[in-house]
Amino acid sequence: MSVVVVSGSPRETSNAGLLAEVAVKAIGAQGSEVKKFVINELAAKGCQACYSCKGKTEFCAIKDDLTHALSSVTNADYVIFVTPIYIGEITAQAKIFVDRCYSLFKPDFKTNPAPGRLAPGKKFLLIFTQGNPDATIYQKNLQSYLGYFKRLGFQLVEGVVAAGLAKESVLETRPDLVKKVEDAAKSLLQG
Repeated sequence: MSVVVVSGSPRETSNAGLLAEVAVKAIGAQGSEVKKFVINELAAKGCQACYSCKGKTEFCAIKDDLTHALSSVTNADYVIFVTPIYIGEITAQAKIFVDRCYSLFKPDFKTNPAPGRLAPGKKFLLIFTQGNPDATIYQKNLQSYLGYFKRLGFQLVEGVVAAGLAKESVLETRPDLVKKVEDAAKSLLQG
C-alpha cells in the first residue's frame, strides 16, 4: 500500500498536518510507503495554462518540485490532501496543487465519461481545518473540491471539515475531530 499526503498548510506543525497523520495511522499505513509533500516547502509554480498536458505531453510540462508530488499521486493507492481554510478558501499553496492536478485530466476530459488519467481504485481523503466553529460554512467549498477529485478518477472520495480549531494541538483538545478523521479514513478501507 502506498500513501501520499499533500499538505497545503504553511505551518510545519499545523492541525492539518496532525490530522493527516491521524488518517495515515487509521488506514493502517504504518510500515507502508508514505510520502509527504508540504507545498509550502516546495519550489512550485502554478498552472501556466499552456495546455501541454492536453496534447504535447501526457502530464504537466512544468518541471519543479511539484512534479514529483503529482507523479506520486498518480502511483499512490491513497491520497490524503489537507489544507486549512484561510479567508474563506483553501490556502494559496493548496490551490497550486489543485490547479496543477488539471494535468491529470485526459485531453478529451470535457466529453469523456472517464475524464481522469488515474488508474482505477485510488482512494482520496480531503481534510479542511478552520478556526470558524461553524462546520457547515464552507461545506459548499468542500463539495466542490470533492467533485473535482472524483472527476479526476479517484474511486472513493471522503471529506472532513475540522471546525473550531485554535492554535492548540487538535490531538489534545479535540478528540471528536480526531475520531471524525479516523472514521473517514477507515471508510476508505471498506470501499
